[in-house]
Amino acid sequence: MLVLCFFSTGLALAGEPPNWGGNYSPCARHDDWLRREHMDLGLRIATRNTALARQFERAMEFWSGIIDMDWHEVESQECSVELVEGAHNLFETQGIAARAQEPDRPAFQGWVAFNPASKLTEHEMFVISVHEIGHLLGLPHNPSAASVMFFFNLDDSIWLDAADLKTLAQRHTLRSGVFAVGRGTARRVITP
Repeated sequence: MLVLCFFSTGLALAGEPPNWGGNYSPCARHDDWLRREHMDLGLRIATRNTALARQFERAMEFWSGIIDMDWHEVESQECSVELVEGAHNLFETQGIAARAQEPDRPAFQGWVAFNPASKLTEHEMFVISVHEIGHLLGLPHNPSAASVMFFFNLDDSIWLDAADLKTLAQRHTLRSGVFAVGRGTARRVITP
């Protein structure tokens, strides 16, 4: 079982502080994450870690099979999301592998930062990327260990439970026919 910590909270409440920030280029199309209808998201990769870039792209593909979205890579500020190597001050709590900004908080720019000091396998990079993109889509942490949005333990599969799907359906258009139901839990599974 993969045991990692993620640092990101659920949706913002009124009066909460703005998103974390840093010296990263802004994404001019970061508001695309707030669209309910079809999204065409531009991904800018600002990391030297080619394995992480591949796994983040794979995670974007995972989400494009669930949400009515397409994505493409861009090399300009016309991006909706930027994958960055996070500054050390973003990861002061030990064990934090990645952070995503929250779309409902002020100063949202569409950034996902990975801790360059974390030694992750490619599978861990993929699972964490799926989790962090889930936050960009507005998903909070899930108390169920069966969900990819659980904040601590993850196994080898990527699961979305009924609570995840309900929240996604309230915010975005879901693709039809991609979910299986088992033991009362709706889920989409990607195995390594």
